[in-house]
Amino acid sequence: MEIKEKTQKYKAQSIHYIENAFVSMEAGNVEKASEFLWGSMAEAIKAIAASRGRELRKHWEIGEYARELAKQLEDEAIYDVFGNASYLHTNFYEVELTIEEVYTYATRIKVIVGKLLSLIPQEEPEEEPT
Repeated sequence: MEIKEKTQKYKAQSIHYIENAFVSMEAGNVEKASEFLWGSMAEAIKAIAASRGRELRKHWEIGEYARELAKQLEDEAIYDVFGNASYLHTNFYEVELTIEEVYTYATRIKVIVGKLLSLIPQEEPEEEPT
């Protein structure tokens, strides 16, 4: 798969997951919302990496890249919110958080995911032949 295709695939999946997280919270499904939030954050990070020609396959690689991005952009919130998302991934299995707690994390994750996705270069529209 080409770099552009991978980048767009991860970006689309991140958006899909964040939307489904809020739908799941409205339905009161804490477990699903938690996993969707983790997935959205992870896919956003993978999209940035892919746009820069790097592939992340393992959980720890995503975490390391989140740390790198936080340093590069001088924005510790990226790594902090990655930690929140990782905790939500655990919540999928343990179900320790209330819907209110998940919603608090969700709003933070949504902001950072939006910021991360905005870092991906926009595709240039193809010129029509003359």
